[in-house]
Amino acid sequence: MSIAVSVVVGPSRIHRLLSLACGLAQSGAALAVGVVAPARFPSAPWLALALAATAAVLIHSGLRRPKTHRIDISGTGELRVTVQQDMDIAGVPAAGIQAVGAPVGGGPVHLLPGSVAWPVLAVLRYRVPGAQAGTAGGVLTVWRDSVDGAAWRALAVALAVIGRRGDRERFGKIR
Repeated sequence: MSIAVSVVVGPSRIHRLLSLACGLAQSGAALAVGVVAPARFPSAPWLALALAATAAVLIHSGLRRPKTHRIDISGTGELRVTVQQDMDIAGVPAAGIQAVGAPVGGGPVHLLPGSVAWPVLAVLRYRVPGAQAGTAGGVLTVWRDSVDGAAWRALAVALAVIGRRGDRERFGKIR
């Protein structure tokens, strides 16, 4: 059975809006702790600073220009994840392709245990083959609004097939 799939994963509006909303909530909490009710918190200045820093990080992540990724799954279940430079979800050709965690050209990666596929979100944990166990791999979150409907269904089926295979050392397991 061939499960060859190639999916372009664009930026997710849901993820960006959630980041911005959480950042605004953290900003409100920082104001409440630092300005409105500092007497109720013993270390109000430090707590307000921590909340404000968290808000800044969340708002920055919601406003920055996200990257477009490409996931290629071969007929044998080999996975390749690449970052597409200057490419949009419509598939406009890239000026250059840089592989994530692999040499340029998009070498295969291994799925790690803990990768999950839900109806609205897939979290793919991967690492380059031959990398040490402690070496950080990559994590790619694929929201349903990041790809079109047919590509989402094909990707979900391919990930389910890879997760059910018996070769756990090579592919990991997807729940």
